[in-house]
Amino acid sequence: MRPTATASAPLRYRSRCAASVVLTLVGLVAAACSSTAAPVSHARTPSIPARSSPARSAYGGVTSGNPHLATVASLDFGDQLTAATTAFSAALNSLQAAVASGDLPAARTDELAAQADYDSFRTLADAAAPDVPRIDLLASDVGPDRTFTGLHAVERDLWTSGPAAADVGALVGRTPIEHLLMARPLLVTHQWFDPEAIGSTAVDELTWVVDEALPVDQEQFSHLGLVDIDATTQAAEQAFTAIEPLARQVDPTATYQVAAQFTALLADEHALGDPATVSDSTISPSARLTLSHQVDATASTLAGLTALLAPFGTNGGGS
Repeated sequence: MRPTATASAPLRYRSRCAASVVLTLVGLVAAACSSTAAPVSHARTPSIPARSSPARSAYGGVTSGNPHLATVASLDFGDQLTAATTAFSAALNSLQAAVASGDLPAARTDELAAQADYDSFRTLADAAAPDVPRIDLLASDVGPDRTFTGLHAVERDLWTSGPAAADVGALVGRTPIEHLLMARPLLVTHQWFDPEAIGSTAVDELTWVVDEALPVDQEQFSHLGLVDIDATTQAAEQAFTAIEPLARQVDPTATYQVAAQFTALLADEHALGDPATVSDSTISPSARLTLSHQVDATASTLAGLTALLAPFGTNGGGS
């Protein structure tokens, strides 16, 4: 039984920098080379901020911060995207092999892994190709005049019945921005991701969890929607770690608050159990509501912190 959506209407924190990140991402794909970056670990411990106060102008604007840390943030976030898209590609290849060999348990594991990897960069992929049907459209989103394809069509095959090999082949063979992202490693330079854009991407990911993943079960055939929630919040937390060193210098108090909120949020998510085995029906409406409030509060604090990073682009320092 699907839990009733009881979460209150979330605050909306839409990125002012989404367009620049998306254009950058498209440029990344076009300029991609054959080198790959080492995977980035998801394990982290929030750092205790320095006790010093950020330097501000009389109008409240941040006036100091180490511009080198903006470059570090850019490189770190680029590595995260490279790891996520490379993992997505590997999961799809493994899924195709498992389906071809008739190994249903392995195919189910690979499909869940591919979904989680896609969730790591879903907001950028969706924004980069707004006129292209999403690679993870729900069956309920597909009109009668359109064919149901993508990750959730494969999910349907694996947990109910259907032409799995054909649907997997169609998924792997797609060529919109999502396929380009997963098919080519990203070439990272220091000019491509501003700290504010990175933070805004993390806020967008958290907003998607509140708007979509918590109120409406995303895995309508496997009923394992915690996979989407966990993967997307972890991706947001990882994006935050990229900007955290700079943010600690700009506003140490707010940075520590965001780190603490992420730690508590992920701990409460993990307390629900293994996302690959926890059924949607076992997550109560009250648990969803509590989680929604936590995610929304984290997004709110992060949005405020992110706004302070606007002066620190990757082309040479703050204003």
